[in-house]
Amino acid sequence: MIESNDSFGPVEFGYYPVGAGSYWYTKWYPYDPPHRGFKIHVSPKPQDAEIVARSVLPKLRELSVCHKVVRDLKIYMEQMATLQRGKFITVYTDGANQGQRVLDKISPELRDLRLFGGLLRGLAPTTRESNHREYEIAVGGSDLVFTRWYEPTDQD
Repeated sequence: MIESNDSFGPVEFGYYPVGAGSYWYTKWYPYDPPHRGFKIHVSPKPQDAEIVARSVLPKLRELSVCHKVVRDLKIYMEQMATLQRGKFITVYTDGANQGQRVLDKISPELRDLRLFGGLLRGLAPTTRESNHREYEIAVGGSDLVFTRWYEPTDQD
């Protein structure tokens, strides 16, 4: 099985819909996620979600970094109408070094897909701290990846 619109995070690859947010996401946690660090969000248009999942998720597993992905295309479409819009894939890093390793791994192919494959950015995620009035910071040069610092009290 590969990542598809029917299941972006299949059980066969170690993804499970557990804990908070399990309606929306399947999680791949090889260890307890860090309590603070840079949270990275990948935000494609729904029609590009499958190719982005196939590009990004294997790289995150290779890096053995905690992450979650929206369960399927139907749920991603639902999510686009909520304050959680723009959070197709969420990566939990333990700080700047790990965050940079993630960006170095996922950004080149996303930039190529955007430039040569016509990949489109989805909605930019907003921050809970600003009551969703401010956007996260775009990083990585693909216009699909965003970041913000997170603390133990953050829930999204």
